Amino acid sequence: MENNYLVSARKYRPAAFESVVGQAHVTETLEHEVLTGRLAQALLFTGPRGVGKTTCARILARRINEVHTGEGLDYSLNIFELDGASNNTVDDIRQLIDQVRFAPQMGKYKVYIIDEVHMLSQAAFNAFLKTLEEPPAHAIFILATTEKHKVLPTILSRCQIFDFKRIGITDIADHLHWVAGKEGLVAEQEALHAIAEKADGSLRDSLSIFDRIAAFAQGGPLTYDLVRRNLQLVDRGLYVGLWNQIMAADRASVLTVIQDVLDEGFDLQRFLMGFAGYVRELLLAQHPATVALLDLPDSAKNALLDASHEVSAARAASALKRLVAADASYRSASNARWHVEVALLDLILDEQADEKKKPSSSVAQSASAKEPEPKLASIAEQDASRSSIEQEASPAAVIEVAVESEPITEPEPESALESMTEPEPESELRSEPESDLMPFAAESAALSSLLEPIPSSLPAAAVAPVAVVNTPNARVHRTAFSLKGLGGTDYLVADTTEPESTPEQAGDPTEASIPAAVVERQLRPFSQTALETAWLESAGALDDLPVVKAIVQQVQPVLEDESVVRVSLENELQEDYLNSVRDRILPFLRQALNNDSITVRTQVEAGSVNARLVYTPDERFAFLLEKNPHLDDFREQFQLDIE
Repeated sequence: MENNYLVSARKYRPAAFESVVGQAHVTETLEHEVLTGRLAQALLFTGPRGVGKTTCARILARRINEVHTGEGLDYSLNIFELDGASNNTVDDIRQLIDQVRFAPQMGKYKVYIIDEVHMLSQAAFNAFLKTLEEPPAHAIFILATTEKHKVLPTILSRCQIFDFKRIGITDIADHLHWVAGKEGLVAEQEALHAIAEKADGSLRDSLSIFDRIAAFAQGGPLTYDLVRRNLQLVDRGLYVGLWNQIMAADRASVLTVIQDVLDEGFDLQRFLMGFAGYVRELLLAQHPATVALLDLPDSAKNALLDASHEVSAARAASALKRLVAADASYRSASNARWHVEVALLDLILDEQADEKKKPSSSVAQSASAKEPEPKLASIAEQDASRSSIEQEASPAAVIEVAVESEPITEPEPESALESMTEPEPESELRSEPESDLMPFAAESAALSSLLEPIPSSLPAAAVAPVAVVNTPNARVHRTAFSLKGLGGTDYLVADTTEPESTPEQAGDPTEASIPAAVVERQLRPFSQTALETAWLESAGALDDLPVVKAIVQQVQPVLEDESVVRVSLENELQEDYLNSVRDRILPFLRQALNNDSITVRTQVEAGSVNARLVYTPDERFAFLLEKNPHLDDFREQFQLDIE
């Protein structure tokens, strides 16, 4: 029995540019080049598999001769197709070059189509370069490849490159509907869409799947359920039900769904990413601008739009982030089922956490509406008050200044005042990491609103000390303001340096300059774990000192007090190394731990000489010399120094 059956990919292969699916940007350009006679001598078609590269090459080869010679003739003898995988040697290319020199017997052009050109060897590419750049006038080369990055740049520079794109799901589904009509088959839109989605942008793969489903249907209608069972696809309704169960915090049903997925024989990772795809679709359905990105049948799209009204965009984005992270760590999980179960149960915990936050946020809003705003003290009043305080104090006395804040209204648990006093990020407050004081931005309305006009006289118990530091050529004032009732946060006036006063000015205390900038001093407590993490991170700033970096990474810092860090070292050499970079490590720790009072103390442990971690260059050379005495001769011969 003669078998005349042709697969749909061959039977319905396009014979003209108008029939090519999803590549209008390529076909229209090629047609215009043929009609205007501006066709390049070498063209490169690149793109995924099954998108029409070879088909367009054959159509172009025929169209070139039809336009310039005449239609209705057989130009098959003018078209030469070669497989780059099996004709990849220098000898094969030399044979090709010898054939190129002869003019065509019919028509104007000889067209050479080399498929999978990236399989050519480097020697074959080099032998092909000159001919490809300057071929005879009657020769045109069309190269096709799925991996353009493997083609030599010298070849790419001699070709006109056309990038073929993946064909859209809708375009594939429409083409399958046309093929089904030609074959006399009835197919549901959802079924054809599922086939197109499975093909992943390849029209040839979609036609192959279509033939398989048609054979399975035995002439009957192609339904979605039929396609789903044949292709082992997870039912979309399962994703919809799973999301509803997560939103309802139904843990038992969620675990049951996973069991059903395993019973059906589905791969858990594919199921996980399929569910992530559904959550992504919910996110896209939140905004009219992103709805156009949904490549779904009309029925599925309408159902998705209805479901998107019941979930916020932030909730969908958070769930999608967790699912993508779970997929990334799937292969490293020792138990795949537990991994997926934990990932889905985490989504339930996130939903419950969001529900708990809603009442508190409403209370905070009501509290902020009722909370009175403190008044801002003017700079002139502050300067006047500080000057009067300096006049009353002796030169050796400690200057004390304080600011009293208005009482906070009770009993609201949260207030706008508390949110306003949140410390700014470290990077915005700190101008110099080494400084104990951080300059406060003048435009900060949050802090400014907390200051009251300073009275002319203050009780001694309500003031904080001000340190006055004398330098050889300058005078530095440091003033502290204590804001009571604000969670114990201390605000300090930034250091102000001014030139040394003249003898006439020095005797007049009223000329003393009081700085006006206010900064927040970080005194946040931290744990031993946070200390160890910050200590290791500080080693990253010592890449230019590998020996010192190794010491920092190997020692164990210990938190003795709220801000005292003790580091035990094994010898004095290590201690010297560490002290040399103390000015680089200490500011980093203060910034990372939000505590400006951190200090580092080093001590050398006795009896640990044999466990030394750091050696001098001379010690290292002596050790190596014991192992190989010839090293000394080698050093003297080449006049090498020990560094």
